[in-house]
Amino acid sequence: MILVLASLTVSAQKKGETIVTIGNEKISREEFEANYKKNNSNVLDKKDLKTPAEYLDLYIKFKLKVLEAERLGYDTVRSYREELEGYRRELAKPYLTDVSYNEEMVKTAYYRTVNERKASHLLIRVTPEAAPADTLAAWNKINDIRNQILAGADFNEMASKYSEDPSAAQNKGLLGYFSAFQMVYPFEDMTYRTPVGQVSPIIRTRFGYHIIKVHDERPAAGEIKVAHIMKMFPQQASEETIAKLKLAADSIYQKALSGADFAELAKKYSDDKQSSTDGGVMNWFTPNNMVPSFAEAAFALKNDGDISPVIRTPYGWHIIKRLERRTTQPFEKVKADLEAKIKQNPQISKHSDEVFDRKLRTEYNLKINDPNFNKYLEWAADTANWKKQTAEDPVQKLQLVTFADQKLATGAFTNYLQKLNFRPQVNQTEAQLKNQFDKFINQELLRYENTQLERKHPDFARIYQEYHDGILLFNISKDKIWDVATTDTVRLQNYFDHCTKKYYWNERFKGWIIKANDLYTRANIESLLNESKATQKEEFTDLFNTPTDIKIQITDVICEKGENPIVDYFIWNGPKPSDFDETTTFVHGKIVKNEVKGLKDAWGLYSTDFQEQIEKEWIESLQKKYPVVINRKVLEKIQAVE
Repeated sequence: MILVLASLTVSAQKKGETIVTIGNEKISREEFEANYKKNNSNVLDKKDLKTPAEYLDLYIKFKLKVLEAERLGYDTVRSYREELEGYRRELAKPYLTDVSYNEEMVKTAYYRTVNERKASHLLIRVTPEAAPADTLAAWNKINDIRNQILAGADFNEMASKYSEDPSAAQNKGLLGYFSAFQMVYPFEDMTYRTPVGQVSPIIRTRFGYHIIKVHDERPAAGEIKVAHIMKMFPQQASEETIAKLKLAADSIYQKALSGADFAELAKKYSDDKQSSTDGGVMNWFTPNNMVPSFAEAAFALKNDGDISPVIRTPYGWHIIKRLERRTTQPFEKVKADLEAKIKQNPQISKHSDEVFDRKLRTEYNLKINDPNFNKYLEWAADTANWKKQTAEDPVQKLQLVTFADQKLATGAFTNYLQKLNFRPQVNQTEAQLKNQFDKFINQELLRYENTQLERKHPDFARIYQEYHDGILLFNISKDKIWDVATTDTVRLQNYFDHCTKKYYWNERFKGWIIKANDLYTRANIESLLNESKATQKEEFTDLFNTPTDIKIQITDVICEKGENPIVDYFIWNGPKPSDFDETTTFVHGKIVKNEVKGLKDAWGLYSTDFQEQIEKEWIESLQKKYPVVINRKVLEKIQAVE
């Protein structure tokens, strides 16, 4: 919820009707309604839509936490201020330059969005700051490799051998399919300009020199929504464990093919707990933002409702059911988004600092006091003056520049030069100073413009405030809720001891898997079990095994249905495991139902419940500290998003 709630903006001036008062903070209807609509207009699932009343409840809780964070001084912590300032610098960049783009650029970006290309590349690294000799050496090296490829050498083998991209050792330079905005722009542009089947000219990016081979172009696959059932690989799982999980997945797959409800199978068997509670349903994805092997299997499904065979990814075995697929959006629907991406990418857009500088000079009515600047030039021409300069020198107090409400004296320009360690050169002082003066004016205009962004650009103010509040919310929630629930083991244990137990094991088998060397030994074991002459595992192993002759192997097992193929076979009539001898191997034990999970077994679940209790108690205390008054009449005027 933090990422969603972080977009609840606090405006400096509250206007119009007040919808809620929190402590001394009055929130206007306009502010709340704008944020309510924003955060409910792009939800993936309609069931996640909130009514105005539901959203107001979330808003109030969010606001209480932010107010408390500010009261406690979280916004004065150095790390917080540095993070916020760093974000502001990045956010401000597109607003502090002149960006121009045309319809052709947008249409080109759209074409590259709806048509993806498959390519390989070979990289020879060279940094932008490299010496000319190093740059030339890198170019000569990649040019020689390219000539060998053009003469018939296999591109991917050459990439495996020579490319300085670390991944080339595994993928031989193959990047797969990609589309617009997924690579640095010079690389993307050359990929789409190179004919399919051909090798590109040499291009340079910030990483070095590249050559690209374009293998294919196809319409972008669009997006797909699926449900899946996953049997997850434990860390450092053995091949034996992986094979057992495959058997379990195969069993579930057969149930799905036989008509069992896929959502219920996911809830019961899937190890992906994030999606299993929703019947295995995942968010929409494209081939480029999903594990390749998973995406390939998903997009191979032809129709809604089709179910894939069991497939393997680095994370486990999966069964995938296609729910819905949609193609790329029409141009007019994505045009604004493409324009925004072009504007924010300096490699695509045509920036003009000079144009922006002229624009600001006009907008803020910049005026230069030429007589005073000439006096400064005369003063600076005398190197003796330059060496003994002081802030008290009258020439440093001359008014030099005015714009907006700013007045800059010559001393400000001198300070700028000192920070650059500027030293005038004989017979070049005037030209040097005029050049630096233009840069000084540009710097001061940008500095001032930066202070006006919130006033001039409401979207900037909103996004900046979102981040401001989001960091505060994260930091205080970490201290007051999350860290408490994960580190205070005494309180968590006390919570568990006194809470209502609600997490239970499914039906489980508890007992042994017994493997005998021969039928005679098995018969003896079963006889002893029937006569109850031995009840402990050690008694059996002592009776039948010697240090030099192991006749039986007994393995303790506690498992639910689907977790152990041998137990499934004997207890739940599952399929017979491959390479399994049922004449010498059998199970002994019982089925146990409705066992409560202990804290260790359900730590994550009880920890989450504990967090919710901590948060509830904290919110109640904040409501006492900051009384909440809701204007119900204003709330009723807000129309729900549908």
